[in-house]
Amino acid sequence: MKEFPILFGPEDAPLMGMVTTPASGDTAPVACLMLNMGAGYRIGPRRINVKLARRLAQHGISSLRMDLSGLGDSSAPKGQERFTQQAVLDLQAAMKLLETTLGIQRFIVIGLCSGGGRGLSLAEVDPRVVGLFMFDSYAFPGPRARIERDLRRMLALAGNASVYGKVGRWLRRKLGPRQPSAQLFDDEPIEETQRYFATTVRQLVERGVAVFVMYTGTLHVRDLGRDQLGSVADEPFAKQLEYRFIGEIDHTLTSIAGQQTFLDEVGDWVRRVASGRPAAKPALGAPPVQRVQVVAAQKGALPDMAAG
Repeated sequence: MKEFPILFGPEDAPLMGMVTTPASGDTAPVACLMLNMGAGYRIGPRRINVKLARRLAQHGISSLRMDLSGLGDSSAPKGQERFTQQAVLDLQAAMKLLETTLGIQRFIVIGLCSGGGRGLSLAEVDPRVVGLFMFDSYAFPGPRARIERDLRRMLALAGNASVYGKVGRWLRRKLGPRQPSAQLFDDEPIEETQRYFATTVRQLVERGVAVFVMYTGTLHVRDLGRDQLGSVADEPFAKQLEYRFIGEIDHTLTSIAGQQTFLDEVGDWVRRVASGRPAAKPALGAPPVQRVQVVAAQKGALPDMAAG
C-alpha cells in the first residue's frame, strides 16, 4: 500500500486529500472518493475512511479521502456557489486528479451522513460515478416508525441531562421569535427532499449506477420492511437498491465491532461494484425485527481528529 497527501483543485483555493493505492499488482479501473461527514475531517468518524481506504488497497482498489472546500484542511472557496454546488465542483476536481495521476475514469463515492447528499448530487450530473454508498443520509420513516422511534428515544434517554437541554431549545424555537442563523448546509422541506431523492436515485438505477443505503440503530431505532425509505420503498427502482439496517452499530461507529461490520459490508460491496458484479447479496428470508438500546447520538457529531 502507498499513501501520499496532495493539494489539488484551484490554485487560489486548494483542496487537501490523501491518496491510497495498492503497493503493487493490478489496480482496479475504479477508485473511491471519500469525503467529510458533517463538518469533520476527511478521516471520518473513528478514522473509518482511513481504515476502509487501506483495506480496499489490499484488494487493488485506489481511493482519495478529501476535505471539501472550507472544511478540514481545505481552503475556503473563492466563488459564490452554494455548498452543494461547490461540493460537486470539488469532487469533480478530485476525479480529474485521479484521472491524471492514476488513469482512472470510473468512481465510487463513499458518503457518510451529509456526505451521502454530496455524493448523490455528484452522481446526478456526472456519468463517471458508477457506485454510491450513503450511510444514514436520506431517511423518510412513516408515522408509525417515527412515533416508535421517538417513544424509544424518550424511554432510553429520560435520565440523560442532555435531553432536557434539547427539549428547552426545541420549545424556544417553536414558541419564541424566529432568529436568523448562519447555515453551513443547504436545507429543503422534507417533502421536496423525498421527491428529489426518489427522482434522482431512479435515474441512477436506470443508468446502471450501483446504490447502497445503510442505516444504524441510534438514529432510526428499528426497521420493518425498509422503513427508512418510507413510500419510496414501494417504487420498482427501490427493489434494486442494496439496503442494510444494522441496529448494532451507531452513527459515529463507536465500537470496534461496529467498525468491523461496517468495513466488511462496505468493503464487500465496493469490491463487487469494482469487479462489475454489484448485485445485492441474496436475502435469507424476512429479516428479523431488530431492537437495540438507544444511546445518545447527534447527527453530524464530529469524529476524533486523528491525522490522515
